[in-house]
Amino acid sequence: MVLKLALFLHIISAIFWIGGMLFLVLVVAPYLKTIADPKAKSQIYQVVGKQYRFWGWVAIITLLATGPIILTGLYGLPITAIFDPGFHSSGFGRAVGYKLALVAIIVVSSFVHDFWIGPKARNSPRHSSIARIFGRVNLLIALLIVVFAVLIRAGGI
Repeated sequence: MVLKLALFLHIISAIFWIGGMLFLVLVVAPYLKTIADPKAKSQIYQVVGKQYRFWGWVAIITLLATGPIILTGLYGLPITAIFDPGFHSSGFGRAVGYKLALVAIIVVSSFVHDFWIGPKARNSPRHSSIARIFGRVNLLIALLIVVFAVLIRAGGI
């Protein structure tokens, strides 16, 4: 029962997190281009971004908490296996390793985006551009994580 709940929460959290990023890039950002006043644009993006940031981090924490449960419960993989070089010689091990590496990168990148660059973007066009780039790169990394999750489920690379 715990494994099924963890798997459900993991999938729902991934859907929410990636869906939210897609919504920001494909819906909110194009809408903001129709607004002439830069201060109004910034204010709208800050309000939407701040609201999404809270729920995005709830999703990230849920993903980080449920991932190990899924690895051990669904795949019978002890957590220590990810530190074993022999494990990464298999296609399954490589897919897990690449996914975990991308997860580490995106968690750090999201933290930098949300708590360092994002707040500075409110008053700085330069930081606004950097935040936009970080956000789009994070979306691409998140989509790559999904690719590796599919590869893991399919047996590996």
